Amino acid sequence: MNRDTDHDVYLEGTLLELVKLDVITDIAEWKRTTEEVAHHTLLFFVKVRGQLHINQNEIPIHGKALILLLPGMSVQGLNLSGNANSMIYQLEFDLFRIKENTQSRKVYDRELHFPVQGNLQTDLLLFQRKMQLLASAYGTSSVREHLRQQYLYALVELILKDQPASITTPKDADASLQLTIQYMQDAYHTDINLDKLAEIAGMHPAYYSQRFKQKMNKSPIEFLTQIRMNKAKEILLVSAPQIRDLSGRVGYRDEFYFSRRFKENSGYAPTQYANEPLSSIISLSYPYTDHLMTLGIVPSAAQFHRKSYLPTESISLTLPLHAADSWEIGRKTFLEAQPGLILCKDNVVLKAREHIGDIAPIISVPWASQDVFDHLEAIAELVGRQQLAKEWMERHAYKADQAKKQVNKKFGSPTVAICRLMNTEMRLYGARNVGHIFYRALQLSPPSLIANELNQHREGTNFNWINVTPEDMTQYESDYVIFLNATKQASAKLTQQIMTDPVWLRHPAIRQGRYFMLQWDEWMVYAPQAIQQLLERAVSLLSDSSLTSSPVNMKIIQG
Repeated sequence: MNRDTDHDVYLEGTLLELVKLDVITDIAEWKRTTEEVAHHTLLFFVKVRGQLHINQNEIPIHGKALILLLPGMSVQGLNLSGNANSMIYQLEFDLFRIKENTQSRKVYDRELHFPVQGNLQTDLLLFQRKMQLLASAYGTSSVREHLRQQYLYALVELILKDQPASITTPKDADASLQLTIQYMQDAYHTDINLDKLAEIAGMHPAYYSQRFKQKMNKSPIEFLTQIRMNKAKEILLVSAPQIRDLSGRVGYRDEFYFSRRFKENSGYAPTQYANEPLSSIISLSYPYTDHLMTLGIVPSAAQFHRKSYLPTESISLTLPLHAADSWEIGRKTFLEAQPGLILCKDNVVLKAREHIGDIAPIISVPWASQDVFDHLEAIAELVGRQQLAKEWMERHAYKADQAKKQVNKKFGSPTVAICRLMNTEMRLYGARNVGHIFYRALQLSPPSLIANELNQHREGTNFNWINVTPEDMTQYESDYVIFLNATKQASAKLTQQIMTDPVWLRHPAIRQGRYFMLQWDEWMVYAPQAIQQLLERAVSLLSDSSLTSSPVNMKIIQG
């Protein structure tokens, strides 16, 4: 295929939806306050210098730069600076691909992939002109809607057309095979045959089929069939579609043929499948492993926070903590576990489908947009344990109320700042992770600026932390500060530092010795069993009989 027409092919049958466009001129104040982006996000920097951390990878910004982030990626600006003419365009959009087109209706599926990402190479001057046109048409007027759509397509076409060939062209046979796997994951609902896949891989069909089977231990068509079956199972587990609609959604025109293939694959008719118990479950996220265990389900394989939590009948999976990290575990481990369901966060679902999408249905439960109670309810509904989830939440509410009364009696109702120190940055936390214990369960108050941020979101969702510096801490005054460090050694070092550093001593709580040092890895898990254990530890910490109401004599506790 001619690379100059690739962008036309990719955008064929798509719908672009403009979510938001911000033009930021206060460069120093530009910050990402969420861990992950929710939409395709274009960041265009004009006359800006500094660095970006994208999924922990550093990208220098010198003057002009164009960055594309995909849903699930994280970004943070470091040391960004500019002048009176500097600006950042932040454009967020969603991409939908048509999956059904009849005289009576058109149905689109949201697509999270994109052929390019990261630091893009294009005609930045031309891109800036097109972005300015979009910005001029952006607003509430419906009269300009067609212009906004036109300019958005023009921007997307430009970045697709002008990328170097090396960005989209595989360098070896394995990369070519991976390209076809990604294509099948994205386009499983369309007509796909061996010749089409071989063309994408740039190989003869017979050679392509041979190489594919060597790599995946099944033919390309067998792989595609399994993807379609797993996708059908995913849909059936979360909804109750008509079989005619379901077959079309996963690429089969004949619903009776689809039903036969589905029963051959799963042992059940599509109408029965959702009512049958799941044979085994794999969890790719240790918080969701905790949720399953809370509901009385021991996963056949899972990511565990600590080895001591590992049941004897489970396989411990060594998986990356972040979506951008490399996936080193092999397919054999998943095949041996013979899962009926794979459970994961939404930020790793694309990587999971890439590696093991043919092995079992993969259900992702949204992470940042839901709180721990939402997670538990969603997973309970998926596995048919709704009553157990309800009982746990009732017990937790009772225990949290008793804990709050106990702490309030001994400790009062002070404001507390929760600060995590890392190698290159500091974060102040909201009401997730460790913040859930102190702010939601014990109902201690955060600093006023954190409270203002929390009030902009549904409780426990979306807002997780903000970046701060020691100099910023005077803006986040509190009666006490909880420091979370990587190790006890780090806590000891910090204790020595803050009691002699004039910057830290500006904060009244530090100056008066009102702070605690805790270890991050012991307080980080945001899930039911972990929360219950940490709530007990927090009560013990704050109601220690050795604590006194005198701020000068406040004991510093290593937890």
